[in-house]
Amino acid sequence: MNLMRSFLVCTLYVICMPIFGQTPVYDDLVFDEEEGKTYKPAGKNYVFLRSKKGTGGMPTTSSGDSIKKMNISDIILVFTETNEAAAETREEGNKERWENLLATYPQFFQFNTNYKNVCQCVMGGDAEVLKQTQGFYVYIKKEEPKAVEMKVEPKVAKTEEKKETKKEEAKKEEKKESKKEEKKEEAAVVKNEKKVKEKKEEKKEEEKKEEEETSTAVEGAEETVTVEVKAKKTGYKKPKVSKDKKACRPPCYGYGDEDLHTFFKEQIVLTKKQRRAIKGSLSIVKLSLNFDGSVKKAMVNGTNAQLNELVTIALKGMDLWNPAVKGGVTVKSEVKITLKYDKGTKAVKPFEILITPRPNPKCTECKTDQEIFGKE
Repeated sequence: MNLMRSFLVCTLYVICMPIFGQTPVYDDLVFDEEEGKTYKPAGKNYVFLRSKKGTGGMPTTSSGDSIKKMNISDIILVFTETNEAAAETREEGNKERWENLLATYPQFFQFNTNYKNVCQCVMGGDAEVLKQTQGFYVYIKKEEPKAVEMKVEPKVAKTEEKKETKKEEAKKEEKKESKKEEKKEEAAVVKNEKKVKEKKEEKKEEEKKEEEETSTAVEGAEETVTVEVKAKKTGYKKPKVSKDKKACRPPCYGYGDEDLHTFFKEQIVLTKKQRRAIKGSLSIVKLSLNFDGSVKKAMVNGTNAQLNELVTIALKGMDLWNPAVKGGVTVKSEVKITLKYDKGTKAVKPFEILITPRPNPKCTECKTDQEIFGKE
């Protein structure tokens, strides 16, 4: 019987592994782009790996193997272009480099990892010198230092002993008698206050039990759920192009953040028990958007299974986004939304929204397609 049970558990684990541990492919990745003369690493908290074109993966290294189980915050590919011909094959070459890294070190590609391509674009420059800094810079997330408790030794106040006279002792006796009467009166008041306090504690215990029964959160454990979102409308068949080459727009739902807040408020209607169950919990949504504003992939991550489930159901009712526009062209993008329960509105609300590629500081307004591309 135990052997059969072990067999079933192992089979279930093997079946579930592809669902919760999927490694992304190159087409799922969204990159920030940057151009400059030479790349200088930010800080010392990184591992450098030589990139490789072609196929078959890249060779493993001791430094790369040592960080496979660590939290990776950023992966930056630095490549070199010294003539116009190199620029023409940029996309194909970078795809090969990233796919080789994916094949050798899939562990680096985590839920919260950011990706970036940096071009050392120096026309007519010394290619051999520039290639010395060319490759992957894999940055490790810094752990926050633990707070150290400072022990403060209590100071012992020194008091001088005084001799008491008989008159002072008599006065003390009188005071003791009056204090006894006061204490009797205070005891009656305290007794009543104690009863009120006990009733409040009993009520709190009942609420706590109720919360434990309704909450499905697993403390310290995170789950990642991949959601299939089918768009209500069809988008463009090819990217839209504006006459204004400087036209830009961040990806936005409806006409901006307010419409996104309204979407989650209307889609996630909470009962009193659900509010208590998800209070204090976070759910992080990661959306991969196509150039037409449709959701290619949605992932939900958090420690509270009940909140994750509510968010997952809501996402299935999501409409098309207004896609990101960069250089006058609609492009793929990635949006990461941190959701939690808001006591003021009594609803699940986005508290932080991060966009990749990062929009230009001057490009924050959610303009309509008609404003950017004109009448069709």
